Amino acid sequence: MPPPEEGTSSISSRGRRRSHHACLTCRRKKTRCPGEKPACSSCVRLQQSCSYPAMRPSQSGRSDERLQHLEEKLDLLLSGGGLMNQRPRQRQQSLEAVTDTSEKSYSATPPGRKQSVSYPSDNSSTAVVFDPDDMETGLDLYFKYCHRQPIWCFEREEVGDYRTLPEDLASSILALTSRFSDKRDHLQLYSNNAKTLIMLRIANGTVDLTTIESLCLLSYSSFIDGNVHLGQFHLGLSLQLCRSAMLDIESVYLLDDPTTDRKKRLFWSLQLLEQSYGRQDGLLSVPTDIWRPAYSTGGVNHTDGETKAPPLPRDNLGTSTPSEPGIWNTSVRLGWVWSQVRKYVSDCSHNILKEPWRHDSMYAKVLSDFMETENRIPMCHRYDSVKFYERKIDELKVNRDYWACWLKEQFTYHAIPTVLNHPFLYIVGAQHNPNLGIPNTFWRRSSEQALLHATWIVRMIDMVVDKQVPLVDPFFGHVAAIAATVHLYYCCAAAARLKHKSNTDFAKCRRFLKSFIPCSAACDALDRNLDRMTRIAAGSEGMDVEDWMPSKIYLSVPLMWEILQFNSTTDSQEIPTAGLLDASLTPALPPVDTSENSTLEIIVATSPEITINTADGGQEAPTLSYKPSDNNNKFNNNKHNLSSANSSSRQNVFDTPSVEQIDSLTFNTTPWLYADSSQLINIGELPDLQSEPGNAWWEGDNFNNIMFNQF
Repeated sequence: MPPPEEGTSSISSRGRRRSHHACLTCRRKKTRCPGEKPACSSCVRLQQSCSYPAMRPSQSGRSDERLQHLEEKLDLLLSGGGLMNQRPRQRQQSLEAVTDTSEKSYSATPPGRKQSVSYPSDNSSTAVVFDPDDMETGLDLYFKYCHRQPIWCFEREEVGDYRTLPEDLASSILALTSRFSDKRDHLQLYSNNAKTLIMLRIANGTVDLTTIESLCLLSYSSFIDGNVHLGQFHLGLSLQLCRSAMLDIESVYLLDDPTTDRKKRLFWSLQLLEQSYGRQDGLLSVPTDIWRPAYSTGGVNHTDGETKAPPLPRDNLGTSTPSEPGIWNTSVRLGWVWSQVRKYVSDCSHNILKEPWRHDSMYAKVLSDFMETENRIPMCHRYDSVKFYERKIDELKVNRDYWACWLKEQFTYHAIPTVLNHPFLYIVGAQHNPNLGIPNTFWRRSSEQALLHATWIVRMIDMVVDKQVPLVDPFFGHVAAIAATVHLYYCCAAAARLKHKSNTDFAKCRRFLKSFIPCSAACDALDRNLDRMTRIAAGSEGMDVEDWMPSKIYLSVPLMWEILQFNSTTDSQEIPTAGLLDASLTPALPPVDTSENSTLEIIVATSPEITINTADGGQEAPTLSYKPSDNNNKFNNNKHNLSSANSSSRQNVFDTPSVEQIDSLTFNTTPWLYADSSQLINIGELPDLQSEPGNAWWEGDNFNNIMFNQF
């Protein structure tokens, strides 16, 4: 507090009055304020902006001690401290702008005169003061890291003037984006303030569109923090409010409403969160097949009398014709298939598994939906069409709204078959279904697909790292962890080249997952589970990631389910006061079983050689021609001889490719599966990638001569 002036009758009272009437700039600098309005002479002399906090009407019976306590809280907030600290911090100097002008918000609305805005936060009569710089930075960070990644609630022009934002929405934006700035210690303060204001709106019956948007942001923030239960509560409350507003019915959107598209974006943003983080088990879970997005603007084709789902919002980003769906809408459709995969994994974890090769199995249904959705992806968004590997870093930054969605679509596309064909599902399933224990074509085909798409995920990781694209959605970390489990599984393959490749790809997935830890506690929990599973897999052998070539591994069943289902929840100590339930209702989770009974021992055995063709791996696109080789391939395994014609068909010698052909998804998919990591650092310099023309990626060491047995 400023020192009192001489000649006052009450030093402490005078000191409090002077602090109470000081402007915000003088308070921040801890200097004496003359108190003139509208701008004090001190700020005018220094040519600084001058503003005063909103005055609250005095209440009768308020004591001097109460006033002093409230002023200390306000001073603590203005100085950059948190209300949860027991002792006030030292005031800090004003922070420099987090981003320069080249990275400011894309909003065309010029910033107005800076003034702090004070909102009531709770019943303790404290106030949350939004610094204009913090609010502007928060919006900038939102559009950089969260806009369409995956949520898409509002556009830049709709929140251009941050001074007009409702206080609950402003608090939610700052609660979500504080983790990306040096205001991380304010995250819980903003979150609590937003929750209080939202509940007041519900209690007062004044819920509007921004209230549900605030819940959407809080839900996503909780999922990033690994607080799954709280995130699902916010998500469920949002969906219930949408239901009360009938935002889940197509007919509501037929009316002429200027906010129609914003409502659509909010509704399907909530669906995206439900697809990735919603609960898949329990009687109260929403069936995943209900919210299947339509392939046209008219909603899902239901029979007469059935309720139709809302149409997807207008999204022309990256399209070549008005009839094509935008990249965000495409990711919504793939996200729905991903939710089906999550349901399939949940069923497998509860031993609900029909033979996947049957036409009426869940596996066949999901695979059919996946192929149908893939067939609907327009050419303008295909890997071969957009040529992500040729884009400059600056171009990716400018068009981040498109490329962040495109990367989400690509990771989802390869995660679906990776999980659907994960060998772990059918090894565990064979313990309860004897039919799954018989080696057959399905086992060989599914393991081939899991390996191929897990390698594609590593390929996408290489490009993301090479192009320096910042990603924060924990979904990417989850996909990397899933791919890591596949590569860990193949670390005990019979072929030395496959062992080395799987070991290298496993290390890449782990490094990529660790890059999310600074801003996502959920990914931190995933990384810890993956680390524990890796130590268990190594057994008594020493674990050197670069040289680890085991003959057998030990897979932890509980930890594998944790990773596949994204059940990684941080400890309550890591998120203070962020819980939802009282101790009497908190579900008791059993500790992870690490005994021998919960561990599968995977070893290598010999099986007949199979013929496979992965030249069409990844997304389909127009194929490029190649010349078959006249040389016959010689097999290392003489137990099962194949015909010379069949042997010849497996060996392809390509024409001298261009850089564009080298990275074509259908022309040259497979050689880089065995490539050294150094060859993939610069995506544009790949002509020498295929050092051994004529050998397909599965040949040489004959890695398909493996059959994994469990004991």
